[in-house]
Amino acid sequence: MDKKDEFLLARVEEACQNNYAPQFFDFQDEAMQMKMEKILKHSGEPYLFWGGTENAGRRMLCIYPDYLEADTLEWPMLAVAFPKEFPMDHRNVLGELMHLGITRECVGDINMNDEEVQVVFAERLRDFITLNFTKVKGRTIKPEILEPDLIKTFELRFKRLELVAASDRLDGVINKIWGFSRQDSITYIKQRRVRVNYEAVTKNDYRIKNGDVISFRGKGKAVITELGGVTKKGNLRLIVDKYI
Repeated sequence: MDKKDEFLLARVEEACQNNYAPQFFDFQDEAMQMKMEKILKHSGEPYLFWGGTENAGRRMLCIYPDYLEADTLEWPMLAVAFPKEFPMDHRNVLGELMHLGITRECVGDINMNDEEVQVVFAERLRDFITLNFTKVKGRTIKPEILEPDLIKTFELRFKRLELVAASDRLDGVINKIWGFSRQDSITYIKQRRVRVNYEAVTKNDYRIKNGDVISFRGKGKAVITELGGVTKKGNLRLIVDKYI
């Protein structure tokens, strides 16, 4: 764990010890949410994660006193939405925001479909986003700021893959999902780019199970929907939902 993460978790612990008013923490991914939750459950203090929608992945944390109701919390987040008038993906949008100097913790989920793009972000960036977030891939966009109650839920889209792997080892499974060599798979795992159920895995012979969520930094996420069945050659059949 790096110093930045240690500092964040120390802040969470301190907030639990001084819980007199709602305290909000910026957007974190599922892995950090799990680390936070260990502290939160031990403290016994009321808390809630929220990312603007029920199916959000990146979420803010609020630790609040027990005299408050969770549904009265005023989350400091907004969204910016714009028509998808030319081809782009998640990385294009995030790259533009990073280029503007916005840190990852200030950005929640980036969702898109064939017609629209929506980015959830920390409320304190309203003016900056309004003035500066005007292009993606060098082309002009038409952004509109959305208040919290107007943040839209996007259907999580995935492509179902029916694959055959030599075994249930992590290195052999991810190379089938994302299409690169077994040796590259081992390298990526050693670089800690691969997580299973939001925990970093560094052993390439880690055994995958039904329901496992595999997150690959820079590549995306996939869920093992079905693992089982053997081909005539003794290989393993698996069904994977790869998020797009």
